[in-house]
Amino acid sequence: MDEHVIAARLGRAVVTIGIAVVVLVALWAALLSLFDVSSFVGKSPSDVWAYLFSDAPERGVRPASLTAEQARADSLAALGTTLVNAAIGFGSGMVIATAVAIGFVLWKPFEVAFLPIAMLLRSVPLVAMAPLLLLVFGQGKIGIAVIAAIVVLFPALVNIVLGLGAANPQSLDVVRVNGGSALTALVAVRIPSALPQFLASARISVPGAIVGAMLAEWLVGFEGMGGVLSGYKGSGNYGGVWTVVAMSVLVSIVLYEAMTVLEAALLARWGPEAGVASRV
Repeated sequence: MDEHVIAARLGRAVVTIGIAVVVLVALWAALLSLFDVSSFVGKSPSDVWAYLFSDAPERGVRPASLTAEQARADSLAALGTTLVNAAIGFGSGMVIATAVAIGFVLWKPFEVAFLPIAMLLRSVPLVAMAPLLLLVFGQGKIGIAVIAAIVVLFPALVNIVLGLGAANPQSLDVVRVNGGSALTALVAVRIPSALPQFLASARISVPGAIVGAMLAEWLVGFEGMGGVLSGYKGSGNYGGVWTVVAMSVLVSIVLYEAMTVLEAALLARWGPEAGVASRV
């Protein structure tokens, strides 16, 4: 049954990615036409393709000194850097969110003390907070990862807390009656029941981690897709700007769907309804 669940979800993910790409490309081209955006600034999907793959693109698609091979190399290198930064931020954010959520469940005074701080930090726009964080943590990978982690932290924290708090009361009573501690109830009941919320948090946080990493890279201006985007905009390389944006959107969609496949696989094996055919 697990194999059927994974195969079904994988096929659905491939179809979803294909549909999303087609819709986005059509919408992209339609909006450029609707708002009559200058071809010097607004680049179409075909321009982005030419930027990366054509040896003789139309004038203005990319700088004359930049070949298609160099454009691909620069774009892929920037993408790789951003994915590393986003992965560090994603992992850190999920670990911190899980630890804080467990602290909320096991020790209520911790929730009373930390929750107002979390809400305060959540209410401050990340664009306003990011420069300060980069000053504190530096403009290297740590600073970039911290910003990506903050984007992941708060949505994940809310979902995981809800998951841990929604454990079956009867199961908790069984642990309590048999002399189990709050920690025993956490491990035996709360964490397994919160697995769907945890995986959902991870799925929705992946695109956020990429956005957070790109924002930090934009402010630092040295590396990754955010840094390359800032440099391209400053030099008037609008073909490069649109290419970086298109790549970031496509990668976000692919990673989101990859997480849905992983989520289905883990829930089919270890979820509260593992093995139930209705999950397919």
